[in-house]
Amino acid sequence: MIIIDTAKERKLTLAPATEQEAREQELYILISTIKGECPLYRDFGIASDYLHMPTNAAQTSFTMAVTEALKRYMPDVTLDSIRFNFDDGMQGIAHPILEVSDL
Repeated sequence: MIIIDTAKERKLTLAPATEQEAREQELYILISTIKGECPLYRDFGIASDYLHMPTNAAQTSFTMAVTEALKRYMPDVTLDSIRFNFDDGMQGIAHPILEVSDL
């Protein structure tokens, strides 16, 4: 099982030490890239429709966007769950935590 906590800072490397680290890095890059950001590969990433939605709708929209991106770019990965942690302040920032399984 791979757990990606988007609230934690990640250092990406060109030479991951293990296969597990490589998969985690691939997943993190996929979910942190908004469609249209990647030059010459504009469809890569997840749709950003959720950014200005109310919290419940944003969570649902984000979950759908991640599910679609995984089906397209990492079909051998199964999304087990997505949880959301919210910051303690009044900013309303949600930090998704993904749990996935390799097939």
